[in-house]
Amino acid sequence: MYISSSSLWLILLLLYTSFIFCQRSPLKVEKDTAVYELLKQYHRYNELNQLLNQWANNYSKIAQVSSIGKTSTGRELLVAHLSSPLPLNNDDEFQLLKPKFKWVANMHGDEAIGREMMIALIYYLLLNSKSDTRINRLLTTTDIYIMPSMNPDGFEKAVEGSCDKVGESGRENSHRVDLNRDFPSPYKPLNSMANGKIGDLFNGRQEETIAVMKWILKENFVLSGNLHGGSVVASYPYDETIHNTSSSYGRSPDDSLFRFLAHTYSNKHLTMSKSLDCGAEFLDGITNGAAWYDVSGGMQDFNYLHSNAFEITFELSCCKYPLAKDGTLTKEWDNNREALLTYMEMSHLGIKGFIRDVQTTTGIVGALIQIESIPHAVRSVQSGAYWRLLLPGLYNITVTATGYLSQTKYNVNVTNENITSALRLDFLLQIGNDNGPISTQDVSSINSIYNTLSNYAKKLSTDSRHELIGNLMEPKEKFQYHTYDLMVNKLKELNTKYPHITTLYTIGQSAEKRDLWVMIISDHPLVHEAGEPEVRYIANIHGDEAVGRECLIRFIEYLCINYKSNDYITKLVDNVRIHIMPTLNPDGFEYEYKQSAHPLGMGRLNANHLDLNRDFPVIQLESSLKKDIARPKQEFNNNNNRLDKFTKDPNKFQPEVRAAMHWSLIYPFVLSGNLHGGSLVANYPFDNKVKESIDHESKSPDDSTFRMLAKSYSQAHLKMYKGEACDRFQDGITNGADWYVIEGGMQDWSYVFTSNMEVTIEVGCDKFPNENDLKSYWDDNKGALLAFVTQVVHGIRGFVFDSKTQVPVSGVVVHIHNIEHNVTTYRDGDFFRILSPGVYDITAERVGYESETKRNIIVTNQSSTYVEFKLKSNDSYNSGQLASTIKEIYNQSTEFIRHRPLFLIIAGICALTLAMVFGSIVVYLRCCAGSSISPYARVGFRRYEPLSQDDIDSSSLLPRSNGYKVVRNTHAMPSDSEDYNEEDTLFKSKSNQSIFA
Repeated sequence: MYISSSSLWLILLLLYTSFIFCQRSPLKVEKDTAVYELLKQYHRYNELNQLLNQWANNYSKIAQVSSIGKTSTGRELLVAHLSSPLPLNNDDEFQLLKPKFKWVANMHGDEAIGREMMIALIYYLLLNSKSDTRINRLLTTTDIYIMPSMNPDGFEKAVEGSCDKVGESGRENSHRVDLNRDFPSPYKPLNSMANGKIGDLFNGRQEETIAVMKWILKENFVLSGNLHGGSVVASYPYDETIHNTSSSYGRSPDDSLFRFLAHTYSNKHLTMSKSLDCGAEFLDGITNGAAWYDVSGGMQDFNYLHSNAFEITFELSCCKYPLAKDGTLTKEWDNNREALLTYMEMSHLGIKGFIRDVQTTTGIVGALIQIESIPHAVRSVQSGAYWRLLLPGLYNITVTATGYLSQTKYNVNVTNENITSALRLDFLLQIGNDNGPISTQDVSSINSIYNTLSNYAKKLSTDSRHELIGNLMEPKEKFQYHTYDLMVNKLKELNTKYPHITTLYTIGQSAEKRDLWVMIISDHPLVHEAGEPEVRYIANIHGDEAVGRECLIRFIEYLCINYKSNDYITKLVDNVRIHIMPTLNPDGFEYEYKQSAHPLGMGRLNANHLDLNRDFPVIQLESSLKKDIARPKQEFNNNNNRLDKFTKDPNKFQPEVRAAMHWSLIYPFVLSGNLHGGSLVANYPFDNKVKESIDHESKSPDDSTFRMLAKSYSQAHLKMYKGEACDRFQDGITNGADWYVIEGGMQDWSYVFTSNMEVTIEVGCDKFPNENDLKSYWDDNKGALLAFVTQVVHGIRGFVFDSKTQVPVSGVVVHIHNIEHNVTTYRDGDFFRILSPGVYDITAERVGYESETKRNIIVTNQSSTYVEFKLKSNDSYNSGQLASTIKEIYNQSTEFIRHRPLFLIIAGICALTLAMVFGSIVVYLRCCAGSSISPYARVGFRRYEPLSQDDIDSSSLLPRSNGYKVVRNTHAMPSDSEDYNEEDTLFKSKSNQSIFA
């Protein structure tokens, strides 16, 4: 039988239509239609509020609506929490291991597509929660939080149909602040208080920003999406680099994972991966945030740097606020629906599990989970649960917790085959003392180790050095200059050979795009161990000064081969985390190495022909209260520093210098040695001088300590202490400015802007000697390199805790009386302050806490003295709210007074009313004054004795908020210890107190 081609096509079309109809049941079609009906218009704030509350009532078993805070105009920041009830055969562990996912949209009020997509997504999930297997599985295995609008005030001002920002667009909040520039930046200091103290993370920020920050830190989200508009692309961290230019790629430690997540959304979006929209070309529809354009203070980076959450920003439409009447919203829903669902399923990548005490099996909160070769840790939450997103592969995973022995699991095979659940990997930790002092016994143990290390360092300054050095094994590699490629290969070889005590990372790139490599040597190289100091060596900042470069490459191997075979090296590596950068100027070295005559010295500069040791921010000095001491001017004070003031110009600093500054700010370095060449001397701050000063020296507030540090290198060097080579220096040390003045040097910048004490060490008279002479330079310097690093055990060390919660407090300023230079605590509350021997008074202070002072602390020339502070929280003090309230009252008062006629009328009425009241009181008192009252009764005035109920703390009059405010009758989750029972379904809310400072 003959069938025409047209008939065949008709039959195929009917079959396809039947197939589609079978796939999409009438019920499914009806539900999709309901979502499309919802998307016929935008929803104002009141409509959104009504919808969310209505859905929470209709789907009370799986939906709760709450507010995490308010805007300055009083609008609630509404969040829908969606999660299906647990199957009856599951235990509590299933609930505790459900990862938390969040969507945030409309943080720019005029970017409205994301807001409506979130409203549609909530409705879609609720409608299909039982009938659709995929949706049911997603809701059962994942806690989903959706905030349709972070900026409801801005949205109410925005105008439908506006595609670009024009005038009052509603992009910003009611205070005209861009909320995606209002989060803490890693390259800018925290907002300072009026009294000069450091602010905390929240000080001076907008109400919306504070609410979202606290929400992020409280809930411990695993994965997050932030919906914007104005383009069509998935943008991943980092959004900001220290370069602050659009051409700088912000590579995070999890760059490959972020790229995968961005691709996941882009590929599932109907148009994003084609990169055809908006006139901008993005390969595969993704981009690195900073490579696109630099965003300082963005929410995306805050999530990654301050919490466990991995967040990506999705730009959904070219027009920010298109008209809805043309079916735009339904079209955008079709574009995004599958991408939204698939991205949420990515919450189950990688590994998850519990970290518990092996004896009590109780969960350990705040434990660090670190992946080898990925220097970004996540932390366990209150139940001991953790989640770590990972791509498929073999991983070595280390868990550390204060007071416990660390534990590593090797070659963990992550496949991500089960999209509904990450690989379960539990850790049971044993109590120990290798992760920081937790008791008097542990403090004593550390003191003993530090005393031993100090004694070894002292031996290196005496004739006993030969015996000590003679017991150490030497690397077998011949002495030679390592070109950049040879150096990288050598570092990677050592990292492969000694993986348990080394890790290799890069801090950025040079002007000619060479990576700036750093090797860490430590018993736990991947993490900062609470209570363990971090030190660094840097060399070759001048490309033609090559001796330090070769000494450091050899020093890395020297430490590795002697670990576990020599007591000194083993104790040093086990108790100090050592970072070594052989070259900060690889471009200059390559240029110099290729010259036929090295004395030309053209490789001193970087590829842009600039001296890197003159390119750091110039530290201007002024006279101190002590006549012979100089100090930085106030704007350079490390407690109130404004680094952004000096880095606004993207072309002001060289890429190598920007990378070094970033490196200095993100690691808690305590001590640093900067190796140069061309002389033989240890040079200490300040390098700059007070303007018009007649003093030769420019002494820092820590002059005696710096002299001690400089001497530790000089006296352990075989020749430097004699002070007779190249130039004459007494004891082989010199104050920088007393030798010659430098402006823009790294040494002064490190001291002023960080807690790091840095000394510049000139390791030899010849900057670029013949390879045959390298051995003699190594022999001269190897003992000194050891002795200098060991100085980190001197001074004071300790922790700062919250006296009530016992939680470590970061960002605490530790001040030594009579020394105008402070240090701050790191994220685990630990601090280190190198000091010369003496007796000191020490104060710890932080915004929101009462300061505490320890007096007559004795510092010896042996182990550092352990000092512990427990600060009391000052609950009645909320600087951000107080400042905001005062500012708001002032603005409203000013605005009122400007309306002169109305102001005069109201002021007149008030004055007349007061006069009438006062007059009435006077008349009444005169009428009551009769003969029955003794005239003596009115003589004098006696205050009443206050009753107990009169003794009210004024702070109690301030509004307080405990947790999240529930909006109307919205079935919000109960507080920490409260059980919620509804229709035989048990919901238990566990508080996940944030351990991020």
